[in-house]
Amino acid sequence: MPIVFGPPPSGVIAVLLWLALVYGLLQLVRGTNRGLRRVQRFHAIPCTRCRYFTGETVLKCPVNPKAALTEQAIGCTDFVGEVD
Repeated sequence: MPIVFGPPPSGVIAVLLWLALVYGLLQLVRGTNRGLRRVQRFHAIPCTRCRYFTGETVLKCPVNPKAALTEQAIGCTDFVGEVD
């Protein structure tokens, strides 16, 4: 006599759907937090407020051209704020 599987009980399906929903929401929250941390980190880059920043596409900073507008520029020792 072959074993015939019937449809799963509706309670099992409901539990699996709730688990999938909770997992999806947790992933959404984790992704949002990760994105916010990244944005805060990029806002800490001081280059655009520096006196030496040129804004040119070829040479953004004559003092530290490789570090300009990158995370390496955070805590730049050559940073001089713009004077009004």
